[in-house]
Amino acid sequence: MSGAVKIAEWVRERIRLKKGKPIPAHVNFFYCFGGFSLFLILLQLASGVFMLFFYTPEPDKALQSIAHLSNEVTLGWLFRNMHRWTSTLLLATVFSHMVIVFYLKAFQSPRQLTWLSGVFQLLMVFLLVVTGLILPWDWRSYWSFAIWMDYIGTWTVGGESLQNMLLDAFTLNAAYFIHILIVPLVLAIFLSFHFKMVRRYGISEPL
Repeated sequence: MSGAVKIAEWVRERIRLKKGKPIPAHVNFFYCFGGFSLFLILLQLASGVFMLFFYTPEPDKALQSIAHLSNEVTLGWLFRNMHRWTSTLLLATVFSHMVIVFYLKAFQSPRQLTWLSGVFQLLMVFLLVVTGLILPWDWRSYWSFAIWMDYIGTWTVGGESLQNMLLDAFTLNAAYFIHILIVPLVLAIFLSFHFKMVRRYGISEPL
């Protein structure tokens, strides 16, 4: 055993590094959409934290703060566009991941909880996109919010009541905190649970 290998073994024993699980032979590109989604979530987190320092969640200042970020802050345009475009890509990759899992029947026993946590993550990502669209509070934000409220009002069961409740409770500040705090925390909980289930049951094999 060479000196370098002995040193590596000594370090591994001291810090208790665990060897990763081997990748199954059947894993291909289509199994990578979960990893793509996680990478995009990390990009969203990094760019979002940067934007926190410049955004003002007030109706008469929101758009101006974004314009200041994009036009005057160093690399602000890059972080804003990265946040905006990766949100669309994230929704697409999470949805694609769910479709592939469904097609491969990887939601079946014993991975039902893995599937359900993935469904909730898709819903959380969708809520992040919707609330993120509202935050600039320009004409697109206003009409996006109006269209969603009209759509919710058409629901047969509880639609009108939910619409009235959302309209009564809505403020830009509330949408801001839902976007940066509540939904990300819920998403993080489901992500943690999802990874635990994946590690417990492994990657499913094609049927």
